[in-house]
Amino acid sequence: MVVSVRSWVANEGGKHLILMLWLGVNTWLFIKTYLMYSTGQQYHYLYKMLGLGLCISRASASVLNLNCSLVLLPMCRSLLTFVRGTHTVSSRKTRRLLDKSKTFHVACGVAICIFSVVHVSAHLVNVVNFSVSYSDDFPALNLARYRGEDPKLIILTTIPGVTGVLLVLILFLMFTSSSHCVRVSNYEIFWYTHNLFIIFYIILMVHMVGGALKYQTNIETHPPGCLRANQSGTEQQGEELEQDRFTQLLLPEPRTDLEILPMVQQRRYPKLYVDGPFGSPSEEVFNYDVSVCVAGGIGVTPFACILHALLDGWTGFRLQRLYFVWVCRELQSFYWFAELLCAVHHKLWQENRPDYFNLKLYVSNTDSLQSMSEEKYRPLTSRLLVGRPRWKLLFDEIGKTNKQ
Repeated sequence: MVVSVRSWVANEGGKHLILMLWLGVNTWLFIKTYLMYSTGQQYHYLYKMLGLGLCISRASASVLNLNCSLVLLPMCRSLLTFVRGTHTVSSRKTRRLLDKSKTFHVACGVAICIFSVVHVSAHLVNVVNFSVSYSDDFPALNLARYRGEDPKLIILTTIPGVTGVLLVLILFLMFTSSSHCVRVSNYEIFWYTHNLFIIFYIILMVHMVGGALKYQTNIETHPPGCLRANQSGTEQQGEELEQDRFTQLLLPEPRTDLEILPMVQQRRYPKLYVDGPFGSPSEEVFNYDVSVCVAGGIGVTPFACILHALLDGWTGFRLQRLYFVWVCRELQSFYWFAELLCAVHHKLWQENRPDYFNLKLYVSNTDSLQSMSEEKYRPLTSRLLVGRPRWKLLFDEIGKTNKQ
């Protein structure tokens, strides 16, 4: 039990720690933005008009901005390769963490979908409140043009409304096509719909610059709810004061920290010096006492360098035993590297190290099954198994054989 927990912490602990930190940042950002819009003086009159819909829509928007900024980073393979190749990333745990970047990409994508539903729902309530709570005294504060305006008309005739509808449609296509059944049955649909992210980000920029929500900018001279000291109560209730109070109600100023994502011209892209390519399967295989290499079909190609290293007689390896598992659908696929595998086998037998290289070949398609009848491939014939690997039994066997 202790060994299992220790292994889980070593292999999965870093990933879950990053996810917990990510959840904490999202929670903190949501609460901070919610409290800012519910208690901020500049949003006093807007909050009285829209209520909780204002706070929830802006809080969810902050979370969406954060995750839209992060969702692409785990899929930047050139950037990951650059980070992996730098001297600052030298530990194996950190490099294994980089290999699990897809998990973080999926987590950000799920968060975007969830908070998009929250954001859209809150704004639908806001549109209704704009129409119902319209006041002729403060037209600059209201998105509606007159009391009782059809909410659907407000959505379809404003920039935030139209762009919001387009964003929802694109996000729906990307989300549905990323399901496992679609990716397995027709991967091209997943590929092309995910490339809509370019259009998605362009529309997202336009959506945020639309400026649907306005706030009071003259709170120092006209604090919300406060009256001027040099005016009487009757004058303070006059139309002139009310109009003056909102003459400086302007569109929100650009705020890259909370309101919108950084604009393209404000970004400073890092200079990437690609040193590689770095093949993740073969990068750390010689730094362990026992290593297990698992390949499927043509996926065996990155392991060719490992076999050539063994064949060339490199020295100074920490590796004491290598398990090589190769699964193919058809028997003919094994001929791709048959000569290389046989050469490694004969070399290790001549050096009296037969246990150094443990080879297991699995052919999954049993229809019209034949054998490798050539004499020179006899070492592979004895290691050829039919069916798919039974991983639990295989790993249990490797664990018992290499307890020390």
